[in-house]
Amino acid sequence: MDQVGYVVEVKDNYAVVDVRRTSACGDKCSSCGGGCSIPAMRVNIKNTINARVGNFVEVEMETKTLMKSAFIAYIIPLVMLIAGISLGVYFFSNLGFQNYEILGVLTGLIALGIAYFLLRVIDNNIKKNKSTELKLVRVI
Repeated sequence: MDQVGYVVEVKDNYAVVDVRRTSACGDKCSSCGGGCSIPAMRVNIKNTINARVGNFVEVEMETKTLMKSAFIAYIIPLVMLIAGISLGVYFFSNLGFQNYEILGVLTGLIALGIAYFLLRVIDNNIKKNKSTELKLVRVI
């Protein structure tokens, strides 16, 4: 995945880069008319190309890493929610509860909360390991 970023600050061997996230509609804003505002994401990237403040730079992340991150962020909570609802409905219906559907949904929401807690832990580990590190490719 390649993005264009704007260098706003250089500290030691790192560049602080504003990277504009790609919108869901594919960045065809001139033909869209939707008026969406996409905020920039500010990231610290090792300055291997000697970029200076004010430079536009090409920022790269491996597609494999991006897809793994998207899977973790979207699929794991969905699976936890569905599994929590299914197990809750099964468990509470076998115990003979009248409102086993409501209890199943509550179990699913608890599982979803656990998934977001796990995502927080995974995110902190990724930050420590810097395994999703972005790379500056070139000055544009």
